[in-house]
Amino acid sequence: MDKSYRYGVIAGIFSGITWALYTIINNLITKNTIFNSYIEKMFIPVLVIVFLHDFFSSIWLFFYLWRKKKIFELKKTIKSKNIFLIFLGALFGGPIGMSGYLLGIKYMGASYTASFSSTYLIVGTILSVIFLKEKINLRMIVAVLINMVGIFILNFQINEMDSNKISILGIFFLMLCIFGWALEGLIASYILKYKNTDIDPSVAIFIRQLTSTIFYSFLIIPYIGAYNLVFIVLKSNIVLYIALISLIGSLSFFLWYYSMSIIGVARGISLNVSYIIWTIIFEIILFNVQFQLNFIVASILFIVSVLLIAITPDEKECLSNSIDGKV
Repeated sequence: MDKSYRYGVIAGIFSGITWALYTIINNLITKNTIFNSYIEKMFIPVLVIVFLHDFFSSIWLFFYLWRKKKIFELKKTIKSKNIFLIFLGALFGGPIGMSGYLLGIKYMGASYTASFSSTYLIVGTILSVIFLKEKINLRMIVAVLINMVGIFILNFQINEMDSNKISILGIFFLMLCIFGWALEGLIASYILKYKNTDIDPSVAIFIRQLTSTIFYSFLIIPYIGAYNLVFIVLKSNIVLYIALISLIGSLSFFLWYYSMSIIGVARGISLNVSYIIWTIIFEIILFNVQFQLNFIVASILFIVSVLLIAITPDEKECLSNSIDGKV
């Protein structure tokens, strides 16, 4: 396997692991008693958490860029023609996709949300074929289908793992999440892989998080009148947990962008959606949640799909050529 391609595959898998951990911790945060007075307006604390997540994430990423001496690259990127596309991707992924994901967790629970939101794999794959002309061979199609079958199988078990029920409002937010993330992946991959730019994934992620923070600061938070809650959270111990998940979330985003910059949208998303498996594994380990045979089957299917994705096109061509040569 090509070395850079291998790194892309590994990054994609770990983007799923870190996002699952983020999902579990965030679900616990939304249930904190500090938000009890907002039980009839559950979207307010969720959006506050998103805002603070992106705010702290921007801080972590800026220190990373400063430490790695990439501030010049940041200035160069901001002045480039690609900045509008990065802003657009940030809006799709942050205020739209991320808000939809966390509101989905609030209304439907972590496992339901992790499961259904992972269908952005299909949307992202279709968009990459249409707009990026990304070549999807039979092996990749089989890998995507295997992934989706695994997700379908898991949906028969998840109702035992979450006390929350599926709601129309929850489905609406999940649709925002699915299309938001798919469009963000499309734009990110176009900039980092197909447009032949020298933009570092960490720079792109910082601009994404900063754009989202500004959007929330001046539009969403004032509109819902939530700055009072923001200051309450900042004065409480829960802010430490939000700072923690922002660090985990930043790492997950970076790994996802890095993966897509090397192996493309469809493959990067296919590996990233492993967070559904990891979310359930973390729930089993941390909360002693019971699992059934369908979880084992779905896990095996995911492993098979990863193995299919891990075979680079070049390797397949080389194998084919070597066989032809022998014949």
